[in-house]
Amino acid sequence: MIRRFSILAPLALALALGQFGCGSSSDDSGGGTSSGATSSTGATSSTGGVTSGGAHSGGSAGTISGSAGAIAVAAGGTSASSGGNSGVAGESSVGGGSTGSAGKSSTGGASGGTSSAGGSTGTGGNASSDACGCNGKSGCALWTDVFMTWYGFNDNSCDTESQHGCNNIADPGLGPKKHQGATEGTGTYDDPITAAASDTGDSGHSYEASGGVTLTPGTIIYNPEVKKYFIFEDSCLECGDEYACKLSSDDTDDPNPPSGCQKNKYLHIDFWMGPSTSQDDTDLEDCEDNSTIGDTYAGTGTVIVNPPSDLPVVTTPLYTGTGSKGGCWTSKEVGSFTCQ
Repeated sequence: MIRRFSILAPLALALALGQFGCGSSSDDSGGGTSSGATSSTGATSSTGGVTSGGAHSGGSAGTISGSAGAIAVAAGGTSASSGGNSGVAGESSVGGGSTGSAGKSSTGGASGGTSSAGGSTGTGGNASSDACGCNGKSGCALWTDVFMTWYGFNDNSCDTESQHGCNNIADPGLGPKKHQGATEGTGTYDDPITAAASDTGDSGHSYEASGGVTLTPGTIIYNPEVKKYFIFEDSCLECGDEYACKLSSDDTDDPNPPSGCQKNKYLHIDFWMGPSTSQDDTDLEDCEDNSTIGDTYAGTGTVIVNPPSDLPVVTTPLYTGTGSKGGCWTSKEVGSFTCQ
């Protein structure tokens, strides 16, 4: 399903792109706010309208520094980074620790970091493992400068791009649970949550790759922001467009690629949250927005692709659809986080 998400105002995006050496954002014709993100099936998509309930309509939080693109570290090698991450004064915590992001929100003031999720913390194995390392696992890579967005039932595309409100996925039957639809599992290695990324089922798109590791359907991803495992089993039109430096006719959320856009550079992964039934639009959208890291052509997040199975896991649900604010794991905009 093709995930739709909101975009920063043109000026903020231009500044971010300038820092990342992508030239001006004069082509940012899609700079208006368009909240929501969807994911797409492998079927032919029809041109759709703007969806509701997307990621990051609250803007980007965290001053971006360093270079954009994929800085990945393969397992067993020396961890090195040629660029900076987004600036943070404190670390983001989901399991009950204190937080304190010092980055600025481009549209909503200071982000204030994340809130504590409060529930119990479980692990897929050794809780002392480095949550931001491959720990010697072969075929694993640390990806940085990733645009991390979120989607759920309400803003997921169904049989066509413009049809929303379903849990359809493009690549069912993969992984340990062999999901037939988008699912928020517990987030352990054996019960991963649905994720979407660039998929070859969409015209002109290829699988995202960095650090010698290619993200193909069925690949497990570890998200250190929420300390949960995900599985790539859905397609994301915007993710593929950004990776290919193109703008598909069905993509109503992305701006035109920036001048001098480099193909196979801009990594984007869309993560699922919530039940596989219709949710309150405002609550789900707010939770997606608050969880988003980075922005279009300006990713600042970190993920581990093909990770070891023993990284720490927080078992608290991301979004339950019940209680205050839909039971979202965070009550504030995360903006950025320290991966450790």
